[in-house]
Amino acid sequence: MVRSLKILGAAAAAMGACSAFTAPAAQPASFGLQQSRPLSPAAGPLHASASVFDAPTTGGGVILDRPETETQDRTRYTDREMLPNGEWILRIYNDNVNTREYVAVCLVQVVGLCEGRAYHTMQDAHRNGIAKVGEYNQEVAECYEEQLGERGIVCDVVMENGGE
Repeated sequence: MVRSLKILGAAAAAMGACSAFTAPAAQPASFGLQQSRPLSPAAGPLHASASVFDAPTTGGGVILDRPETETQDRTRYTDREMLPNGEWILRIYNDNVNTREYVAVCLVQVVGLCEGRAYHTMQDAHRNGIAKVGEYNQEVAECYEEQLGERGIVCDVVMENGGE
C-alpha cells in the first residue's frame, strides 16, 4: 500500500511538471519496468509551449459561426402502408366449444392483446355473437386468423370497407 502511494506520488509530480505541449525536463521514472520504446519522438524533444493560460486577455474573444443544420422534410405520410393499423379487421365468433377463458388466453398469446382487452373482446363475442379483435395489415390479420384457427377459435378476416 505504501509502495503504491509512493508510485502515485512520483507519477503525479512528474505529470504536474509538464504540459501537453512540452517535453518533461527529466527522464520519466520507469518504476522498475523496462520500456520497449522511448516516450519522446526520435527527432528530439519538443520546445514549443502553449497552454490555456497563454490565451489573450485583452478582451478579444473568439467568435464562432453558427453551425449549419439540416432540415427534415416534415410532410405527413398519407399512404395506407405507413399507417400502424391496416384496413383488415380480425373478428372472432362465439361458439359452444371453447370456454371464455380459453378464448381470452388465445387472444393474449396469439394476437398479443393485454389480458383486460382480451377479456373484453371475448365478452363482446359472448354477448353479441361476434367481436372485433383489431385492425391489421392483410398479412398480419391472416397470420392471426390461421393461428387462432389452429387453436380452435372461430374467426375470420374482412376488409374495413365490408368486402372480403
